[in-house]
Amino acid sequence: MVKGRREWTTIRVPRELKDRIDFLRRKLGKVTWEVILDSITLYESFIKRPSVRQTLPTIDKVSWYITKLATSFGAFKEVPNEENYQYVVKRVEEIKNRLGVDADLLLRVCEYYKSIKDEDLRRKVRVDLNTAFKQTVKDIITTTLFELMSKE
Repeated sequence: MVKGRREWTTIRVPRELKDRIDFLRRKLGKVTWEVILDSITLYESFIKRPSVRQTLPTIDKVSWYITKLATSFGAFKEVPNEENYQYVVKRVEEIKNRLGVDADLLLRVCEYYKSIKDEDLRRKVRVDLNTAFKQTVKDIITTTLFELMSKE
């Protein structure tokens, strides 16, 4: 190879792969060889760092519990009855037992919200309810990230 010049070659790939590379090339604003190089580099780092592979199931598990909590919480917020409250309680217990995150504040705010009969007051407390929910999700994420970082 002459200094400063690249030696180019051609590789044969299935049409579907070429189409995917072209899609990424246009989307990322890169040339074909850069897309391929980025993909290979990412793959190599994934293979060399098994901790990355191990964190994916953890992230999947955490996102599942957040989704379950959000679904139960949304149903409770819309219809704050005992049945929906019990679903939130069940999700909070699962999160506490399986992820080690305490969400008792969310339960206390939900319990208070459920007891309110005045719609104006309920509307005002809804802000606190949403804040407690967001705090619980943040606690789940930060606890999980801290555990993952301490394993490395």
